[in-house]
Amino acid sequence: MTRPPLNIDAIIKSYSVRDDSAFGQAWTPISKAMWRDISTYDADGAQYGAHQLAPHLSRISKDGANFLKFLGYTEDVATNFEDAYRLSDIGKIDKRYDPQIWSLPHRPTEEERALKRKHTDWALDVIATYIRDDETLLLGHPHVQNIIPALALYHHERLDGNGPLGCDGKQMGTIMQVACIVDAYDGDRIQRPHQPERRTPEETLDRMAAIGEDSKYAGAFDKDLLQEYRRFKLSVE
Repeated sequence: MTRPPLNIDAIIKSYSVRDDSAFGQAWTPISKAMWRDISTYDADGAQYGAHQLAPHLSRISKDGANFLKFLGYTEDVATNFEDAYRLSDIGKIDKRYDPQIWSLPHRPTEEERALKRKHTDWALDVIATYIRDDETLLLGHPHVQNIIPALALYHHERLDGNGPLGCDGKQMGTIMQVACIVDAYDGDRIQRPHQPERRTPEETLDRMAAIGEDSKYAGAFDKDLLQEYRRFKLSVE
């Protein structure tokens, strides 16, 4: 698949997956197959897909959709986002990975962290395996051509350019920034094996705003949008 644009704000407003019956008939079985493979990934081992990957994707896709509605976006935009974003980590099931990379008992080394980050770039290869070259309705639809690959490829990018692909954050647009924020929030609140306890919502939101000594996220997110996200999360948590 060709690389999609980083700014998808106008594209995601140009269609409605819930109202396009012809697209839905073609897309639904493929989407279900992708979700099945995500949910059953490493089913014979640690069951990472069922226990961690699928729940994470369900949370961030719903969280992002609800945040978009909180910001005033339409139901169609929120639905388009949720349908696409629930597949954003499909690159993690790429066969080039050893599934054990997702269940490390320790803090990842720099080498392990660099390997894990490849799931964004490899996602385009994985998505392409589900769609035949002759499925022109799907390949030409903005949901499959742009939105799904963009959210899979760019959801770890940062405004300061320090994401895996080093994208220029000034070109991101609001939709992609929302995707990056909700993913970072959920990921930061997952308790890892090396952590004594799970972070609270306030602790994670402070970290994302680079409040205090922790500067991991300094410059990563738009301050105004992150403040709106804080208002949203603290109103629903």
